[in-house]
Amino acid sequence: MKKRLISSVLCVMLASSMLMGCGGGSSDSGTKDDTAAEDGGNDSGDSGSEEGMTQGKNKFVDGGTELSLWTFQELHVAFYTTMADLWNEEHPDEPINLTVTTGESHSLHSKLLVACQAGEGTPDIADIEVGYYGSFLKDDYLLPINDVVEPYEDEIVMSRVKMYGKDDNWYGVDFHLGASVCYYNMDVMKEAEVDPAEIVTWDDYIEAGKKVLEKTGKPMCAAETADLFLPQLMLLEKGVQYVDESGQPNINTKEHAEVIEYIRDMIDSGVCEIAPGGGYHMEEWYGHLNGGEVASVALPLWYMGRFLDYCPDLEGKIGIYEIPVWNEGDTREVLQGGTGTSVIKFTEQADLAKEFLAFCKLSEEGCKYEWNELGFDPIRVSLWEDPEITENKDNRFLKYFTTNPFDILKKNGTDLTAPDISGGYSATYSTLVSTTYANAFELDTETPAEELLEMEEASIIYDE
Repeated sequence: MKKRLISSVLCVMLASSMLMGCGGGSSDSGTKDDTAAEDGGNDSGDSGSEEGMTQGKNKFVDGGTELSLWTFQELHVAFYTTMADLWNEEHPDEPINLTVTTGESHSLHSKLLVACQAGEGTPDIADIEVGYYGSFLKDDYLLPINDVVEPYEDEIVMSRVKMYGKDDNWYGVDFHLGASVCYYNMDVMKEAEVDPAEIVTWDDYIEAGKKVLEKTGKPMCAAETADLFLPQLMLLEKGVQYVDESGQPNINTKEHAEVIEYIRDMIDSGVCEIAPGGGYHMEEWYGHLNGGEVASVALPLWYMGRFLDYCPDLEGKIGIYEIPVWNEGDTREVLQGGTGTSVIKFTEQADLAKEFLAFCKLSEEGCKYEWNELGFDPIRVSLWEDPEITENKDNRFLKYFTTNPFDILKKNGTDLTAPDISGGYSATYSTLVSTTYANAFELDTETPAEELLEMEEASIIYDE
């Protein structure tokens, strides 16, 4: 008997409690780094004014302008306080005293949205995860930052700025490029006598997966039921977004149905499994991955940190290769996940806040820190050619993997597809990760994808 579809209405609380964007369950951050957390003269104690909130500060400077910043990721605190100290060294006539507040992702985003709606109690600057960003963008709670980005325009991948924009204005800057790649367990691939370098298309990937399954008994990959990385990747490669040009939900499309049916076929053949725990950021999944029970996973480069954090047994065994594409000759790279750091419009220090934001996220110093300490693939293109970055044998990310991620970045260049997170993206995301993909891949696979998507799109609650 056909299983009943999960109701979007019943699951809205589930969706609202999930972490969004590139963290997909924790954050978009790289590896844990106790040393980095202690650098920069940080005061990372429990000095927050509310339960569950903590604060960090840079080295205090007499006469410095007070700036406040909210982030959902504790590792970002060390980054920002370190950058504030560097700012003060380079701008002695315009010093800042930065207070960085951090807390659990959903709670912090909710608190920020309520403060914006009230027009008071907001920070000067905030990290806003990609799944939440549309809610802040559509209600004009953010300041345009075109003036501070334009000096760097020829030095960075602008896709990672333009995605946080509307009406020719840009409002946020990401921590990383977030280029999606395929991570292969080379022990499994060698046992199956499959060379990942020879996999170009998704059809190639399936044929390789059948060989892997036959020779090792292990699936080639896993599909999430509580997040969207694999279907979004495949859909972006078809040039289709989850929202249309006017920001309306756009999940009921022919291309989306094709992607769902393709993944269903992979599951039916045994090439693909359902990710233990439902997603790539669950404890069950990390143990499964670390145990070598799956041959590969397609995720952005910021997921390198997850391997270092949760998969110690795989060091020296994971190769990073280009993602498969639908047709040979297509660009083998799209951008996924993200955190847009933005200046809140209620700040009384707009110019200084914008200049500091650009210094953190676009300067050479900031981008080097993001790579060296957090493992984020830098949006500053010049670093892709810097041997001190790309050939540093002491860098823990380069040491862990068998291949060099910068080879992929240099090969595919800067003309990359990013998710459209405008308008109804946040509402659409909530439906996709709470019901759509659970229904599509686990609960109701007998329902044709076209019919499923029609029902799912109708359930999305989006208030323009």
